[in-house]
Amino acid sequence: MTNDLAGAKLVESTGLPLFGRPDAGLVLISEWFTEDTERQRFVMDAVVDVWAQAELPDTFLARHCLAGSDGRTILNYAQWADSAAHLAFSADPANQLAIADRIRPLITVGPPGRYTHDRVVRLRDAPIRSLSTGPSEDGVAQYVHRAADGRSGHVLTAHEDEGDGTALRFRPYRGVVRGAAR
Repeated sequence: MTNDLAGAKLVESTGLPLFGRPDAGLVLISEWFTEDTERQRFVMDAVVDVWAQAELPDTFLARHCLAGSDGRTILNYAQWADSAAHLAFSADPANQLAIADRIRPLITVGPPGRYTHDRVVRLRDAPIRSLSTGPSEDGVAQYVHRAADGRSGHVLTAHEDEGDGTALRFRPYRGVVRGAAR
């Protein structure tokens, strides 16, 4: 897979990730849990700041932190050109110092799920304001991801509203994107 954005700068994003990005061969998805809304914002800002300031290879495409409507949960969504590039980057001790060691004190999490974008199921034409995890009948679209091991998947459902507070929804907060911001 070639990266047409080689050498492109990272730019700040306050929008949703570009699901189905054609140059993204790896999608990392995880949910993080914090104590309260203040900590949620602090963690998201710090994580995005660390990634924005790091020396990243051209194979890094994007990272977004989405804020959960409960004021505590964070949906972490990252895109890389391919799995091998991400593994090589993660294994480098210099990158551990530059990124992982700076993020570990902020939040304790296990490794993210490793996926490829599989398909988009358009349910109806409407603007997207939030996401939920898993299938939902009241959505606008479903972004289906296939696990790298082929045994499971991850569905993000797009919604045109932020919900009524009874179900967890994620709204865009901050991210860094190689190329044009969304």
